[in-house]
Amino acid sequence: MSRMTTISPLGLYNWDPTIFDLMQIPEALNKDALVKNLLAETAELEVLYPNPVVFKNLVAIWSAKQIDIWNRLYATTQYDYNPIENYNRYETGSESGTGRTTHSGTDTTTDTTTHGGTDGRTEAITTGGKDTLDMTRRDGGTETEQGNSSVEAGGRDTVTGNDTKGHWVAGYDTPAPSQSSDNLLKQTRDTDDATTQTDYGKTEEGTGSRTTTFGKTETNKDETTYGKTENVQETKTYGETITKQGGLTHGEQVSTTNDGEHELHAHGNIGVTTTQDMIRQQRDIEKFNVYDIIIEDFKMRFCILVY
Repeated sequence: MSRMTTISPLGLYNWDPTIFDLMQIPEALNKDALVKNLLAETAELEVLYPNPVVFKNLVAIWSAKQIDIWNRLYATTQYDYNPIENYNRYETGSESGTGRTTHSGTDTTTDTTTHGGTDGRTEAITTGGKDTLDMTRRDGGTETEQGNSSVEAGGRDTVTGNDTKGHWVAGYDTPAPSQSSDNLLKQTRDTDDATTQTDYGKTEEGTGSRTTTFGKTETNKDETTYGKTENVQETKTYGETITKQGGLTHGEQVSTTNDGEHELHAHGNIGVTTTQDMIRQQRDIEKFNVYDIIIEDFKMRFCILVY
């Protein structure tokens, strides 16, 4: 039994170049490049549907089913990320609310300041010098005294009186008598009366003169030498204490309103994979090609995989 004549996708395309016009692919891909690479890789394979019209319609139906998968696969090649980071986290949020904080209590402050010490000051003042006063005074002249003098003195002195003398005798056994005692025996009594009178008269006369010549010289010299030293010493001792005491009573209330948004971006390598491993994985990703995926899907669906 003879085998039927086979035709490849390339042969079918040569017969009808529109067989891929209804095929859907991601918009970012180059359809002409895809078709040419597809034909080149399937040129030696037999197509399942040799009828161009049937083939064209079935390709359209199949691509419509696969287009979403191809779009998502292509999107994976467009991700923006750091290939050596395995942790990239964004957090966003917002918060709102109100709160009230109340402070109450009494603040008391006591402050004591003590000043202690001694201030001392010693000062010496020395004054030295000499004061000299030299003065000479001379007085000269003549004084003359001349005149007559006459002195007369006269008068009388008279003295009149009497002198009485008496003698008393008492017995040998009689107590010592007084003048009034009746025991006395009056013996004798003598009385003398006398008067004395003196007359005198004196006259003095004289004439004379007196001359005094003088020349007086006075010399005064006053000299003061001084060297005065004054010492002043002042000492001040103080011990001042200042005490301050204050009190504050407060009842403060603080109201807060929170309204805002925040964003957190955490990224990097969390350590479960080394950077070198991530680089090797990235190389595999770089080899991923959506064109190859579509071509392989086409082979599996429309070609007999017998070489």
